Amino acid sequence: MSEHLKQKILRIGVIRGGKIIEERLIRKRATVSVGTGTRNNIVLPATNAPKSFSLFELRGNDYFLAFTDDMSGRLSVGDKASDLQSLKAQNLVRKTGTTYHLKLNEDSRGRVSVGECIILFQFVAPPPEPVRPQLPVSVRGYWMRNIDWPYSSTLGVTMACMLVLWIWAGQIPIPEEDIGIDDIPDRFAKMVMPDKLMEDDEGEGEGAGEEEAPKAKKKAKEQEDEGDGGGDSEEARAASEAARRARIEKKVSGRGLLKVLGARGGGMSAGGAVADVFGEGSVGGSGDGAFDGIGGLDVATASGQKGQRGMDGAGSAASIEDMGTRGVVGKAGKGGRGKREARVVARVSSAALQEFDSDSRSQNDIKKVIRRRLGGIKHCYEKRLKRNPDLKGKIVVRFVIHPGGKVIEVEVVENTTGDRELGQCIAARVRSVRFPPAEGGETSVVYPFILAPGG
Repeated sequence: MSEHLKQKILRIGVIRGGKIIEERLIRKRATVSVGTGTRNNIVLPATNAPKSFSLFELRGNDYFLAFTDDMSGRLSVGDKASDLQSLKAQNLVRKTGTTYHLKLNEDSRGRVSVGECIILFQFVAPPPEPVRPQLPVSVRGYWMRNIDWPYSSTLGVTMACMLVLWIWAGQIPIPEEDIGIDDIPDRFAKMVMPDKLMEDDEGEGEGAGEEEAPKAKKKAKEQEDEGDGGGDSEEARAASEAARRARIEKKVSGRGLLKVLGARGGGMSAGGAVADVFGEGSVGGSGDGAFDGIGGLDVATASGQKGQRGMDGAGSAASIEDMGTRGVVGKAGKGGRGKREARVVARVSSAALQEFDSDSRSQNDIKKVIRRRLGGIKHCYEKRLKRNPDLKGKIVVRFVIHPGGKVIEVEVVENTTGDRELGQCIAARVRSVRFPPAEGGETSVVYPFILAPGG
């Protein structure tokens, strides 16, 4: 192609019903497709036009006009003009399959009828790029004018002071020596280690133990004055020890939980509540009165006795089989062991794609991503299969993939299972799938899922 053609671009116009409905300048040299699909370069509002057809194919630096037997039109190259049928008769075009290709040059122009629309084309010099509008300098302003100087100055001084403080704090050494108990102030030491309460053997109190203490001391003093042996002294010390123990028991029984337990049981006395708690022995007594006042219950005292409900006192509990439980398999009704929830097995497979429209992705890439997410589809099917064990069929989902990889449109186009919720669940799973990003336009896929119960 000549150097002059490299500087020209393709200009395309679309006529329908005698009116120009669209005009396009193809500034970037690339293949131009026409059709009813929304991802074509030129969208034709015609019912009998193909969904997508590459009318101008770019091979290297040359454009080729592609047309079929269903298309008609005229082509002018310089001063010569001829229709497409004459070009085919003169063997001036190259046929590939059902499509004819004609190389274009800088003087090529013409028209091609595609369905109800007429497409005009020619090569023209590219017009200058439109100047981007800009605001006047007085309106735009500068960032220096928008600065709040009082606030910025205060912030800068504060940050500088914090930086100096941080550097100064890093210079202070951390003490590594251990702090002993002597280094702790007294007011903190008392909180950590409270003073131990010393028991006063001669403290005031009430009860028989406090009255016996002075008598025991007086008796011991009299015996010492009389010069008796060590046996009387031992008796005096034993009496003093008993008195001291009695006072301690009285103080302990009046504190905390022991005070509550001893309120009705006589403290630490024999037979009291405290003695019952800390005493030795086994569980005794009859349980006949334990459930008095509770309706519908009876205490079974021996094997074979009948309660008010007509059941053995030492018999087994009611079987789960009597409850009419559904959805449980295994050993239900045989002692309650081995029960498990019914587990369903489903098979989800996919056939060939019913429809695939993409210029940047391959069918294998789409299938690989969907197969990795079949677990979610299978979960939807197994959930509905528990309600209907005979549920099976085919669900066909149509979805559109954005170039960034996100699914932007999902719809169920066919559902032979008759379960609308199953179709909605599978559509939601497909919407959550993320595909790798790809260059180009959107990708439209019609994907079938075959659902059948497993063996």
